[in-house]
Amino acid sequence: MNKHQGFMALVIKGLMWIYSLITFSILIYMIYNSFRTRQDILSNTFGMPEKLNLNNFKKLFVNDHFYRYFLNSTVILVISLILITLLSSMTAYGIGRYKFKFRKFTRIYFLIGLMFPVQLGIVPIFLLMKSLNLIDSHASVILILSAGISMPVFMLTDFFANLPNEIYEAAIIDGAGEWKTFYKIMFPMAKPIVFSICIIMSVQVWNQFFMPLIFLQSEAYKTIPLIIVKYTKNLLSTMDLAMAASVLSTVPILIIFVIFSERILEGVATGGVKG
Repeated sequence: MNKHQGFMALVIKGLMWIYSLITFSILIYMIYNSFRTRQDILSNTFGMPEKLNLNNFKKLFVNDHFYRYFLNSTVILVISLILITLLSSMTAYGIGRYKFKFRKFTRIYFLIGLMFPVQLGIVPIFLLMKSLNLIDSHASVILILSAGISMPVFMLTDFFANLPNEIYEAAIIDGAGEWKTFYKIMFPMAKPIVFSICIIMSVQVWNQFFMPLIFLQSEAYKTIPLIIVKYTKNLLSTMDLAMAASVLSTVPILIIFVIFSERILEGVATGGVKG
């Protein structure tokens, strides 16, 4: 490594440390303010709480039925992840293992999907959901989020394409059909990548704001990001509840990342192995 490369590596590392420090500081600020009253936050914004005050969390669950929004987000997350896993793994397996006329075009098609946000097509999507009578239901959000499989397909296609043909041939010789070969042999081998995909996509689905905002109109179907925005509309009077709601929204994903961070790295490394 020459001096220029060493300097650039040092700059990048420094920027990453600065970004991490800012992000961590915001997280800490949000957590300790969630245990403070609105008056305390306004009078001393950066002061530490004198005692552990759980009234904000109590108000969320007792007065605002926060558990309902939490349950809605969980239902959308679980069903979406199941569909994303099934659709992306089967699609990637078909593209990676089989040779067909438009194989290259199909790979490019999913690659292009990474470049264009779904918001660009929100009008026809809304009209489609309206014609299917799915407006104001979890099904509309789940279907749209489950269709966003470009990134999972991109990650899995090369993995399946670079698996040795001997594995596939041995399965066929042993009498395993196409479906059995996939779910008994090929899919288990891709579990590290699938695990990483589930964690990465869980963040996107859990924090999804735009689709629930457009398609979920009734209070009974709304998700956590929507209720947080409700508190931020009048931040001076509800900043304590906004902080507490943000903490509750962050905790599940944060726990998943802390526990399974090694699996994420393992999946990314596995996806990058060629041959």
